[in-house]
Amino acid sequence: MGDLVCIFPVIAALRRYFCPVGILCQEHLGRLAAAEGLVEAWFPIEAAWTASLFAGAAGLEARRLLAPYTHFLVFSRSQTLVSALQRIGDTRVCRIPPRPPADQRIHVTEHALEHIRGCGLLPERERTLPETVPFTAPPVEKNRSKTVLIHPGAGSRRKRWPLSGFWDVARQLGDLRLSPEFVIGPAEQDLLPGLARREATVHRPGGSIELLALLRSAAAYIGNDSGASHLAAWAQLPSVVIFGPTDPMRWRPRGRSVEIVQPPLDCVPCFETAAENCAAADCLARITPGNVMEAFQRVVRTR
Repeated sequence: MGDLVCIFPVIAALRRYFCPVGILCQEHLGRLAAAEGLVEAWFPIEAAWTASLFAGAAGLEARRLLAPYTHFLVFSRSQTLVSALQRIGDTRVCRIPPRPPADQRIHVTEHALEHIRGCGLLPERERTLPETVPFTAPPVEKNRSKTVLIHPGAGSRRKRWPLSGFWDVARQLGDLRLSPEFVIGPAEQDLLPGLARREATVHRPGGSIELLALLRSAAAYIGNDSGASHLAAWAQLPSVVIFGPTDPMRWRPRGRSVEIVQPPLDCVPCFETAAENCAAADCLARITPGNVMEAFQRVVRTR
């Protein structure tokens, strides 16, 4: 989810020059992009007809559904997929590496924008993108909620700050007369027993659209580097995002009110270059609840 939300601003920029815009991705993400007004059509990559695209020759159903499109942006390294799309009518295919090389400290959003401009699909003036794209999100009404959503998980356990730290943060939020509540995704079920022992309020949204609605109902958000954090930033929610072995220069959530917590380190973020964190894991171990609360105070003041 985080990879797709990172390019939401790029899709919004493309909409100013192309219509209709469609997307081929996981079903729940396609529904999310459509709900945000970013695409007119979405095609689930889980559908049987997509198998022909990855076999190198688009089948009849693939041709029927994709023939109306004149340009394809392929966020994949698969030449087979590119070849199949090139055989669908008079189309132009632009292949974009899903992310920049690990040694390049460029944000994944700017990486995508740079390649799309190189393909001639966006003009030179589209060199930078705003942190948010206001027209894609509903107007933000005055929010009197005191709920602070805490997301202690991440798709990879390597990126998780210890749950004990989040408990301490929740206690301090309660002292401020705020209401800390936890949100857990499908990949983080292992955290549920620890949350149940503290009788915490835990939300388990059924999909990305439900998660986005939950985020927009809250006052603020605190979480690890994850797809949920990217979605919170996209929702314009004041957000504190904890980074460990990943590089915020490449993966920082883009939003109006985002604070990153990562201690100064002598090492280079290793998530994309090493199979596991180092034994000390200083990038996470040196983060204190006080660091997180200081960032929280800053982000809510700026909001």
